[in-house]
Amino acid sequence: MITYFSRFPFVRILLFWMLGILLSEFTFWPLLGCLGFIAPGRVNRSIGISSLIVVFAMIWTMRLQPVLPTPPADGFVFRVEGQVEAKPKSWSVLARCLGLRDSSGKWSSSTGLFRLYLAKQLPKPCAGDVYGVRQAVKPFPKPLFPFEKDWGNYFAQKGIAGSAFVSFDRIRMMQKGTDEGTFFEKAQTHFVGLLERAFEPGRDRDVAEAMLLGVKTKIDFETLSAYSALGAIHILSVSGLHVGLLYMGLSLILGFLLRLRPAGPFVFFGLMMALLWCYAGISGFSLPVMRSAWMFSVILFAKTFLRRQESLNTLAFSAFVLLFLHPASLFDPGFQLSYLAVYGLVVFQQRWASVLHFSGWLRWPLTQLWELTCVALAAQVFTWPLIVYYFHQLPHPLSFFLLNPFLILFSSIALFLGFVLLAIGSFLPDLVFQPLGYLLNMSFKLLHGLMFSWVERVTSVMPFLRISALEMLVYFLSIAVVVWAPRRYKSVAIFALLFWQTTENESNAYLNTFKGEAVWVAHSGKNAVASLPKDIGPAWIQSHLSPMWANVGVKDTLTRRWPLTGNLQWNYRGQAYAYVREPTEARGQYHLILGKELKFRKPVWLKSWNQATWYFLQKPSAYWLGELKPYLPEKYYFLDEQPAIQL
Repeated sequence: MITYFSRFPFVRILLFWMLGILLSEFTFWPLLGCLGFIAPGRVNRSIGISSLIVVFAMIWTMRLQPVLPTPPADGFVFRVEGQVEAKPKSWSVLARCLGLRDSSGKWSSSTGLFRLYLAKQLPKPCAGDVYGVRQAVKPFPKPLFPFEKDWGNYFAQKGIAGSAFVSFDRIRMMQKGTDEGTFFEKAQTHFVGLLERAFEPGRDRDVAEAMLLGVKTKIDFETLSAYSALGAIHILSVSGLHVGLLYMGLSLILGFLLRLRPAGPFVFFGLMMALLWCYAGISGFSLPVMRSAWMFSVILFAKTFLRRQESLNTLAFSAFVLLFLHPASLFDPGFQLSYLAVYGLVVFQQRWASVLHFSGWLRWPLTQLWELTCVALAAQVFTWPLIVYYFHQLPHPLSFFLLNPFLILFSSIALFLGFVLLAIGSFLPDLVFQPLGYLLNMSFKLLHGLMFSWVERVTSVMPFLRISALEMLVYFLSIAVVVWAPRRYKSVAIFALLFWQTTENESNAYLNTFKGEAVWVAHSGKNAVASLPKDIGPAWIQSHLSPMWANVGVKDTLTRRWPLTGNLQWNYRGQAYAYVREPTEARGQYHLILGKELKFRKPVWLKSWNQATWYFLQKPSAYWLGELKPYLPEKYYFLDEQPAIQL
């Protein structure tokens, strides 16, 4: 008898649980569906069960929604939680607020999480350390430009209310936590030492520490850009690829235990779980590695104890448990990409791998290469729309099809050798350790030699791509129809995929500030021009401007740098703009941009500008605002206190 819970129960439960999370901020109209329990018939009963799951997910999501505290305005006491991350100029800590002081000097108990960056003149903090701080915590800044990621909303879903950089003279330790690091911190430090023995200082060692142990703070922007351009950024952080390779290796080594019944399977399961989660702890218990460790734990349980396995059901169960514990994970790009990539592998990889068969003396290498290509393609079927949606770029098809299989192969070899070195390196004499370290070193040199020589010679990325949520929905529905629907519906889905058109956005210009200097960005059609301060680097442009350029259809950009001194003037849509760094009289300009270099001791020259709109790149003090009050026009803006102004 076929019931609601036949064959793929958790696939159905997961789908309606996700629907409940999405509808958690709306009314409880799915309650009406619960009436299906009353009506007879299997279909009505299924509607009732589905509606009940949706309603429960809505209630549960609302209950777990974090309530953000008001950030401290004067001073506060906090305790360090979790692992401390080393940044170039600070220690990044997750701070649990214990109490705060108001402007009158009165203390009160408080709770809440903040992300603090402590000056590196301080000794490295440890979990449990308690500090007092005489400083305010600011909410996360709003996005400066359209389509930019809202980091305030991202951290709010994690219950983190604000951030601050705390200088050395503003903080004092009140209570010392444990001086001894946790077992996992000590293990990570020990394994970092092994990698330092195997590698010379440089990029290869930095990448090895990131790939094997999750230590990512030393990787330079050039290396990050190369991995990102080739679609291999996931290799740099410990995630599903790394945990999956470790799982396969351990299964191969310990698989004989499954045949030693009745105790063998239990020993196998216990050892595998212990080693997988120890590795998760050593690499920092980051969300990607915990997600991957949990996913493979569920697969491990099914493989060990269940005679009949349904891969989709196992995958859906692991996702459901994570979304039950933390519903906001549904909106995390990492969660979405991880599960969609594995889903693509489950659905497509074996189908495509069986299409081609090879013979002759090259059979084995060609088969392995084709299977690696199928792995790369299957993982991309459901993930590329999300990569475009969140990151607005994709690897060039030439790079993807020709290079990606080799990147997977060489990175897997490097990871395998790295795991072997970490596992037995502590017990090896130098005579054996050095050859193993040399092999590991050569594997990374081969990987990076291939990557960087390709990036230097071939266009490796397609930038400024865009896709809307509606277009993603059309794509996923079309793929579902092409794969599973009857043949007569497939042509409609293929037509939707091939002929879907997007509209172009209108031209606009934006004005903002960066460290007291003007940021001017204008786009028209497929072209964009950005006039920027000299201090702005590629990372800032990629974070703030690239999402906007991608979503408005820009394909060609021109970046210019402001001169260090002097006044500047330009026209936009028939109106004159003046970027003034030295006092000067107005000559018909309608917009005055006041540089940080200006002094207002003799503001008489500003009388000629009282018909213009003023834009302060840095807000003057209360005293100078009072001095400027007689000259202020009807419209004036403080650009350092708001997002970019659309002109």
